[in-house]
Amino acid sequence: MARQIKPVESYRNKLLKLIPSEIVAAYMVVIGIIPENYSKWGTLIVSLVLFILTPFYLKRLEKIANNVQVVFCSFSFVVWVYSLGGLGGPFAHWNLYQPWIGSNVLIIWTLMVPLFVTTKK
Repeated sequence: MARQIKPVESYRNKLLKLIPSEIVAAYMVVIGIIPENYSKWGTLIVSLVLFILTPFYLKRLEKIANNVQVVFCSFSFVVWVYSLGGLGGPFAHWNLYQPWIGSNVLIIWTLMVPLFVTTKK
């Protein structure tokens, strides 16, 4: 599935294209192998590196030209990292994670973001 959102795109397809699933998967694998004594700084560094890499990944490898889509995908990564805080990510290590907030933010973000990303015909 090409990641670029087309002018006529279903809500479902837009939703799937706005989740940086490869980056989220990489995050989950990498934080799972960080040793416990490095987890506070390790998860923070990994999260920041993946956040910075996300736009490059989307533009160069996925060939996304729509900058709005790239920005929303990048922030989707942050939302996913927060919502996965129960895995011991940076928000949990820095005492910023609340499960109920993570769940609600993920649901609201996921439902709303496809409504705001459009393309020109």
